[in-house]
Amino acid sequence: MKLSIRQIRKALAERSQAPGMLEQLGVKYYRYLGRTAGTAALRNVTIDELPDDATLQALAGNITTFAVIIAFAVGALTTFATIWVDATYRESMAAVPYWLLYGGVLTAMLVIEVAALYWLGLKTVYSLACLTGQHQAVEDYFLPVNDSVPNILARAALEVPDPVIHYLGIDPLKHLSKSRLFLVAALYKLKVILSSLVVKFLLLRMVGKGGSRTAFNWVAIPITGLWDAVTLLRVARDARLRLFGLKLTEHIVTAILTDDRLARLSPAAREGAVRAVATMMVLSQHYHPNLLVLIIRLCTAFNIREGHGYDNWDDFLALLDRVSATERYFLLDLLSVAAAFDGQVSRLEKHHLPEAFKELTDIYMLRTNRLTRMLAAGQLHAAKALCTLDFQPG
Repeated sequence: MKLSIRQIRKALAERSQAPGMLEQLGVKYYRYLGRTAGTAALRNVTIDELPDDATLQALAGNITTFAVIIAFAVGALTTFATIWVDATYRESMAAVPYWLLYGGVLTAMLVIEVAALYWLGLKTVYSLACLTGQHQAVEDYFLPVNDSVPNILARAALEVPDPVIHYLGIDPLKHLSKSRLFLVAALYKLKVILSSLVVKFLLLRMVGKGGSRTAFNWVAIPITGLWDAVTLLRVARDARLRLFGLKLTEHIVTAILTDDRLARLSPAAREGAVRAVATMMVLSQHYHPNLLVLIIRLCTAFNIREGHGYDNWDDFLALLDRVSATERYFLLDLLSVAAAFDGQVSRLEKHHLPEAFKELTDIYMLRTNRLTRMLAAGQLHAAKALCTLDFQPG
């Protein structure tokens, strides 16, 4: 009996932590935007129904630029209020009343700034989603447990890290040492801690005294504005990559990985298809939702109920020698596409992929790198042309 998508996800996927409060609030607001704008009732459109790449890039650039300008203004205005209080009352008030006033204004401006940036991030992500025709907020979209398109986009907007999802026994972090895992976690915490509060404190309190300090304090206005602008730019770029990648993934799982095409594969090639995606999750060292969508689609089609060490690279290489020539080309095509789907080619991927591509390394690495650049640039139609799985070399 063939399992449903939901049954496959329940049997094979486990999320280590439930969505946090910030992610849940982001999801609720994202869905609220869809309801109020009326887009939630619209169907998702295909890549072929979207504007051409030049138009998509121009519109996405306009959305991003507008958001970055607003973010700069938010950072600059909230910093101006804090500096004005400091410059106006520092010399004329007693120490305790001054610090109470300054601390209250600083806290209020920080709350306003963070709230405005979160709101702006969610609005920007929603606008980009509408641009790519990702209207529906359905949960049964080949996505892992307790996840949906709004969850993915809310995490991008709020800079919440993707959750650890144990799927099919795959461990994308198995090649990371414990010390490196600790360093990655520490760096993420440091990024969170380095908010505008720390920036403002350093700018306002750790420079010279008197007139030089007062002059430098005013410089904090554009600096903080730039900090917030860069933060919003990073959010928009991540959201664009996820949206464009998700749209391309949607095309692959519905129009390319059809039941008829997958039925042509031998049992060994079916196992190889799952291994191709699973090993890329390990070599990319990331629980990227696009790769999870691909592997869930394959597990659903092949009625896979449990894991069998699918993420072992050496086993995948050995399997490539057991399938037919045309099936090998299909698996290499899938491997190339999966390697590009997180928007970058990792150091491990650059090292190991030639072991699978062999004599076709130059052709497939060029294809992988081009697809990666196209996803990052939002060239969906051009990227679609590189995602053929046609049982032909290259």
